[in-house]
Amino acid sequence: MINSMTGYASDTILVGDFSLDAEIKSVNSKSFDLKIYLPEYMTFMENDIRQLVSKQIARGSIVLKIKAKHNDEASSNFTLNNEVLNTAIDEIKTIEQKCDEKNIQFSPLTVLDFFSVKGVWEENKISQTDTVELKSVMLDKLPELIKKFIETRRIEGQGLQAILVEKLSSIMEFIKEIDKILPDRSRHLKKNFKTALDKIINEQNQVDENRLEQEIALLVIKQDIQEELDRLKVHIVSMQDLVNSSKVVGKKLDFLSQELNREVNTICSKSQYSDLTKLGIEMKTLVDQFREQVQNVE
Repeated sequence: MINSMTGYASDTILVGDFSLDAEIKSVNSKSFDLKIYLPEYMTFMENDIRQLVSKQIARGSIVLKIKAKHNDEASSNFTLNNEVLNTAIDEIKTIEQKCDEKNIQFSPLTVLDFFSVKGVWEENKISQTDTVELKSVMLDKLPELIKKFIETRRIEGQGLQAILVEKLSSIMEFIKEIDKILPDRSRHLKKNFKTALDKIINEQNQVDENRLEQEIALLVIKQDIQEELDRLKVHIVSMQDLVNSSKVVGKKLDFLSQELNREVNTICSKSQYSDLTKLGIEMKTLVDQFREQVQNVE
């Protein structure tokens, strides 16, 4: 079963008097890209967290955020730093005195102005003595969050798999339709080539029937699309196996979908037959849709 690269999970982890709100989400990416956002006092755990995620996820642009808050609703998550506040008040007084000396009007300040000074309010942090417990709890609980996250990618992968299977089946049906019209196309090409060559030969007043047949045969061979059709069939069988695989197959599917696109483009460019052109265009639309969906496969 393939996995999607889109997923989301969140959980609340309790550590002492604090609650850690953990969130992990991802979108599609050509490679593995993990961004981790932690409170400053948890950055020492980043490498451990990175290893936990990278061991279980191969591709995707992933963001993991952890925010901390105090469990006691009566407690604030912030503490007033009196030292910083007093320093700010003293500096403001000095500025105010200098403004008075130079007759510069100084607008009165409010309490809110002081609260906006950096450092006046400090976020409550888990003490350094609790870091051992913090690391132990996080490394114990995070795997559960990652498991939930992977499950959301798996569930979305089920829907994605159904779409890809349906697209491949439809492309194969178009190939079968093309196979059916190949004899008519061959006769059509021979007739057109013969008409064109007859015109040239008549203008030159020379007719060599054997040479004419040889030239027509060569022109038909140049426009033959059997090799392209055979390669398309091989690619589709390979892709059907990959879509039903439980491995990381996104990059392989992406490569093969590019090959599908190349073969279909070649068929369309060689067409010279309206029925084939119509089928080729419809098949190319399906291939484009398939390629778009493949971009989200892990």
